[in-house]
Amino acid sequence: MSLKYGIVFNMVNLSGGTSSSMDKPHAVIRYFRENPGTLVLLSGGVDSAVLALLASLGTGGTTRALTFRTPLVKRSETAMALEVASFLGIECHVRDVDVISNPRVRANRQDRCFGCRKILHAEAGKFALSYGFSAIADGVQADEIHETRPGLIAAKEDGIIHPLADAGLTKEEIREIAREAKLPNSERPAAPCLATRFPPDIPLSAAWAKKIEAGEEILASEGFSNSRIRLFPPGMASIEIDEKEIPDLWKKRDRVHALIRDAGFPVVSLDLEGLRRGKMERFLEVKENDPD
Repeated sequence: MSLKYGIVFNMVNLSGGTSSSMDKPHAVIRYFRENPGTLVLLSGGVDSAVLALLASLGTGGTTRALTFRTPLVKRSETAMALEVASFLGIECHVRDVDVISNPRVRANRQDRCFGCRKILHAEAGKFALSYGFSAIADGVQADEIHETRPGLIAAKEDGIIHPLADAGLTKEEIREIAREAKLPNSERPAAPCLATRFPPDIPLSAAWAKKIEAGEEILASEGFSNSRIRLFPPGMASIEIDEKEIPDLWKKRDRVHALIRDAGFPVVSLDLEGLRRGKMERFLEVKENDPD
């Protein structure tokens, strides 16, 4: 374990925080010190990266992590999870799971996330059992623990613990820890799974997920790192980027249009509202209010 991680113990005071706020990361470190047999579920996101960091501090670097490679997870997310593990000097195992082969997940109904999480938790449980882990922890944090999320319900049923949320660590505090520790994904925007690009009740497809991923990689290469491509069957790509960046994309519209079409989308459109979380859920509201 490198001494550079010692900065975590002083980071809140250095940035003008309080001793009580400093108790939060210490609580997570203390948990892992007392429970070194806890497996960390590591994605490419900043929350689970900070969880892995604090776990590694608690165990003296013996923490092990597990990440999943599925048709709905971008390759860049798996690569980032491995990069974080390498940065921390911990071992990260990769498990391939074809979640789309499950009818419940593929149908893309409202319980999709619940079904997907149950599958991944079961795989994590098998891994934990084979390697002798006593608990499994994920990166859920305090800002989201009280939200009504199917994945959280699945986690509760499956006994997955949330050390960051239990310690009261918020997203803002987690970002601060990531920056102070110079984690490689400290400024990385949220990257929800590719299933969120499909309208509700439209079956998920690994082939279309790959095209969506390719399209978003194109947007990133053009300077739009926080972007989404929403799929509208039979093959329209609706581009969402930060609202303030729309004028920049408009200047490149001919080039971007051609590149996205070449990625496999016959029709390409730009969402003038800009990037919004949970936009596909609006279709559920339309169905509920449909007089037919």
